Amino acid sequence: MDSDRNGIHDSLQTASGPVNVGLSYDGRVTDSNRLDLVRMGHEIHLELPSVNAVLIGDVDASDVHALSQLESVVMVERYGSLVFYGDIQTPAVKASNSTEYPVGAWDLGVSGHGVNIALTDTGVDNEHPGLSGKFVAGYDAVCYMHTDPQCLLAGGREEDGSFDPDDGNQHGTACMGMASATGIEADGSQSNYYGSAPNASLVDVRIGTDVGAGPFENYLLEQEFYESAMNGLQWIIDHRDDAWPGVDEANYGIDIISLSWGITSHEDGESDGSDMHSRILDDAMLAGVTVSNAAGNSGPDNDGLSGMSASSLSITVAATDDQNTVNRDDDTIASYSSRGPRRDNGDGNPVNELIPELSAPGTNIIQAEGCVSSGGCNNFLGGDASDNTYTGRGSGTSYATPAVTGVVALVIEANGQLSPLQIKEVLKQTSERMGEPSAPEVDPYWNREFGYGMVDAHAAVALAQHIAETGQTDSLDVSLQNHLLNLVDSNGTINATGHAWGQMGSVDRVEFRIDGGEWQEATYSAEPAEIGALTPFSWHVILDPTKLGEGPHQIEVRAVSGESHSLPVLATAHGTAGSASNFSVPPLVIFGIVVVFVIWLASLSLVRLSSDGEIDSLLSRWRREEDSAIEEVLEAELIPEQDPE
Repeated sequence: MDSDRNGIHDSLQTASGPVNVGLSYDGRVTDSNRLDLVRMGHEIHLELPSVNAVLIGDVDASDVHALSQLESVVMVERYGSLVFYGDIQTPAVKASNSTEYPVGAWDLGVSGHGVNIALTDTGVDNEHPGLSGKFVAGYDAVCYMHTDPQCLLAGGREEDGSFDPDDGNQHGTACMGMASATGIEADGSQSNYYGSAPNASLVDVRIGTDVGAGPFENYLLEQEFYESAMNGLQWIIDHRDDAWPGVDEANYGIDIISLSWGITSHEDGESDGSDMHSRILDDAMLAGVTVSNAAGNSGPDNDGLSGMSASSLSITVAATDDQNTVNRDDDTIASYSSRGPRRDNGDGNPVNELIPELSAPGTNIIQAEGCVSSGGCNNFLGGDASDNTYTGRGSGTSYATPAVTGVVALVIEANGQLSPLQIKEVLKQTSERMGEPSAPEVDPYWNREFGYGMVDAHAAVALAQHIAETGQTDSLDVSLQNHLLNLVDSNGTINATGHAWGQMGSVDRVEFRIDGGEWQEATYSAEPAEIGALTPFSWHVILDPTKLGEGPHQIEVRAVSGESHSLPVLATAHGTAGSASNFSVPPLVIFGIVVVFVIWLASLSLVRLSSDGEIDSLLSRWRREEDSAIEEVLEAELIPEQDPE
């Protein structure tokens, strides 16, 4: 701020023109201090007694030094730029681009268009300007119990998807905003409060009311709310392929379930994933609906994970604290985020205990405002959220989850043929590794706090698009693991090194290709077929750069078992073949050579067309002119240096 300790903010020392400044004093601001500013022609806009300072606003940068010399002034400071941190989450997951991450998933041509998110929560006020136009279908699972007064008065709710629930709590509207808000304000202006997938659509499934949200022990009618929640999930599975009335065919059905709530298990040590509320999520995944759900807010000392978070197949999301910066380097696990692993369900497969799978920012996240009974806007009194904005903040794995939900929507748009389990594997493979491995005997990457890493929307979408473009979707086996460890691409050497293994059995081979060419077999540290499940082995792809055309080349590597294969890993290496033949001479050098050649030809012509006497006469004249020039220089007068006037 003031590295040279001269009492002037560093950025002001090189500034020019108008700047906004404040003055800090060594004690309370006095009348004498105020008078000094008036005499200089400045007006005090605001006094800050708690820090002994005044804000005087716009001054010319040339006045800064004089201000620093005023009595009792200890620092002339530049106004800071006001930043609202609600725009952190979406660029932090690399959905939108940013200064820190210049290319985001949206730059690959995806935004969630044609993807339906079943936001299963307290309802969504989709009249909010950032959510307007997203509703395609809805269902009120609370009304299923017929204890909601509004439901009773209405004679029950429709089950065909035509009912549009309101939010009675704020939680649902906030979550949908983080998944899919467009950032539009009530006056039509564009803010930066985007969700990860701003063009995704909404299937609004209300399973909670203004009585409460979150762990169901908070509800007054615990039994009925549990039944409502299960009913809502069952309705989604039953209607996942419906052609909703009045919408385009691209928005038929349900693609994603987003769950930002949990069910607290009543057994000691939380759930092992065998309870019905975990299994119903497994069923949804197998039925073709991708489930994104919160890990829970039990912190580091939990013994396993609560129901919903413990599903074997769904995508369970932990929360990070992004420190209000887009850059991931300072991110930590949120103190409240539940840690894994899940309790062992005794099925002999240790991989499905490695939960959570992913992490995303969930701390101090800006919210789209609902029209709730706790505020000035009340849905039950005829109000709506059409004039609302994005103001309140919240924290929890509830708010990390919809960010991942939006990324899932981007991946589905990028490759609509991927199954939910394949989508989950794409997100795991492309996530940014965080923390040390917590169960290296099962998987060398999973960490009990961050899962397999922080979600990376850009990398996930790029891989999904590559799989689609190369026709590899149908043959992907999510139990086959393959990862790049290192790439040497220098000093005449190309050596890609990685490791592969099977989660359920062995790997037959590892193969690679260059620029989409023929597949070739890699070299190994041991014969793959002789290595059992959950045991990684190393592979190498060693290439001679002189045998590759000059420039970049894509190396693609995958593990194979039978007719199936793992997700491919991609790397770029550079060839040098033909570099000598491509040597080019700069145009300026060519021009110089031509000029010299012309002069040489002219001299030859002169010699050929002139007699010996003419040439001797010409040379003698050149010598006389040169001697005369030298004499003029030698006769130049030396003038003594004079002092300036």
